[in-house]
Amino acid sequence: MDIKLSWDLFIAVFFVIIVAYSFIIGLNGTIKVILGTYVAIVCADALGILFSQYVGGTDVFLQMIKDANFSGEVEAIIFAKVIAFLLMVILFAVKGAFSVDVSGGGALKFVLHLIYSVCSAGLIISSLLVLVSGVSILNGGGFVSEALSSLTDNSVLALNIVYYHTLWFSAPAVVFLVHSLKDGTEG
Repeated sequence: MDIKLSWDLFIAVFFVIIVAYSFIIGLNGTIKVILGTYVAIVCADALGILFSQYVGGTDVFLQMIKDANFSGEVEAIIFAKVIAFLLMVILFAVKGAFSVDVSGGGALKFVLHLIYSVCSAGLIISSLLVLVSGVSILNGGGFVSEALSSLTDNSVLALNIVYYHTLWFSAPAVVFLVHSLKDGTEG
């Protein structure tokens, strides 16, 4: 069996790892990760904007870019946004100051957990690809980096995730809303 390493394989394995991790942490933990991911993506984008406005172009920053072998200021800001996003997702998952409690059990809860797990994986992967693309969620629009265009040229999976990123971004919220309306409990 000849396994060819590709971005499609990497994305598929990462997707499966996130789904598996979601089953390890349980339904409540998975919903907590989804909520933390939403906060992290907006915060990382905002931090990137602040970083570029207040630090970008300074002599110290330009020297740091040169020392770190980044090809330019844009690449360094994208790297900072991705690191901030990943750190926040991990911290929200482990130490988030909010709790989720979904009651019930059985086959329906398993199916619901599977749906949330897939939504979580799609949200995290599409958020990473959007951050890598250089497109700002808060400013709207932006540019697509060369790294992402070369990735989507070589990966059908990455191309579809990027193309349908708005679906991946909205799906967990829609599922959560439908689940909340179906549950019928009041807080």
